Amino acid sequence: MLPLASPLVRPFTTAHFVLAIDGLASVNFAKCTGLAGEVGVEEYQEGGENRFAHRFPSRASFPNLVLSQGAGPARELWDWFAEFHVSGLVAPRDGSVILMSSVEGAIAPVRVWAFTRGWPAKLTGPDLDAQSSAAAIDVIEIAHHGLSLKKVL
Repeated sequence: MLPLASPLVRPFTTAHFVLAIDGLASVNFAKCTGLAGEVGVEEYQEGGENRFAHRFPSRASFPNLVLSQGAGPARELWDWFAEFHVSGLVAPRDGSVILMSSVEGAIAPVRVWAFTRGWPAKLTGPDLDAQSSAAAIDVIEIAHHGLSLKKVL
């Protein structure tokens, strides 16, 4: 007898997410990349063992979070970025990227990726072109010290 199939589970859509940073207003973004982590591998070649090299985990690394949004009136991210240019220091902040999706008919957080000690490493304003009617897009890159997936549901 074949086992019963589990009920169909639909994946979350990625259409709505929010960036929340301690001390700043939450901001909606159009695109986010960099929700990743990697553990480096160090190889050790043991003398007399020619079949393989031992492989050990070494240092974890995380790419910058890269977030794109339509340029609007909010200035908080630009001001956070400007802290370094004014004082030579920037206050690292914890934050999260929150994926929102429909849960029982209501929009609710379904995944939360939390980062620690983030700071704006790069900020790019929109490309301006008088011959185009494309949306003006700001891009911010946030360097951080680690990423974790928080339990929500």
